[in-house]
Amino acid sequence: MKIATLGPAGTFSELAAAEFAANLGQPASLQFYPSLQRTLAAVGLDCPVAVVPLENIVEGVVSPVIDGLLKQPLQIIAELSIPVRFSLVANHHKPQKVFAQFVAQGQCSEALARINAPVITTASNTEALHLLLAQEGPAAALVPEHAIGAHSFTHVVHDVTDVPHNETRFIVLQPAQALAAVEPGQRYKSAIIIVDDADHPGLLVEHLQAFALARVNLTALVSRPTGQRFGAYHFFIELEGHLSDARIQRALALIKASNQVLELGSYRYSSASSSCK
Repeated sequence: MKIATLGPAGTFSELAAAEFAANLGQPASLQFYPSLQRTLAAVGLDCPVAVVPLENIVEGVVSPVIDGLLKQPLQIIAELSIPVRFSLVANHHKPQKVFAQFVAQGQCSEALARINAPVITTASNTEALHLLLAQEGPAAALVPEHAIGAHSFTHVVHDVTDVPHNETRFIVLQPAQALAAVEPGQRYKSAIIIVDDADHPGLLVEHLQAFALARVNLTALVSRPTGQRFGAYHFFIELEGHLSDARIQRALALIKASNQVLELGSYRYSSASSSCK
């Protein structure tokens, strides 16, 4: 099996995809793509599944992934969380510039402020490392701790993330198909998108009441602009339970009476998932 994920090698996406591959019980290889859009587009064509980031504790949701779920029929079949640990490595104790991927900058802002040197934005964490290795002058880089490997640096500060327990939650996607049967004793989550095709006053309140009346607990609620006009939003929602549950079907029936609902799948509940009751 080929598994699509965001490249290049050495990223947290690779760690997540490798962990999923290790649990498959069959041979698997990783196929790297240069963007999340191309990673999603590969599902069902070049690769049967993809592993992509959905949410980071510090940075929040990964918008291109949610937007991509609106554009092609995909199904979430699993989730897993990966600890995010960055190190600040340098070839000199007083670097004159720092290479850092744009997302890493937001997750390690305090360390960058302390070093007080110009930050050069890179497309990936791997690129930041490679640019530092090619430097002759004083420079530093933010790199994932697992990417340091056998490289030797003059100065290394481990675990420089702003939040000590920083994690990124990844989802596994396949082409949309019939839901797998419920496994007894398993705890499930499900995901949907409420499409903004019938906006009216009180719309969101009505949807939330439908879940509350059915006693369905929501674990995530994210609005995404439709790109059509200001004030128009789709809603990505994760909830406790399997889509086949009668109480969830009752809530969705009420919502479907006024809006289109994309059912994105049901998957085992990760212990790292948060709850918004």
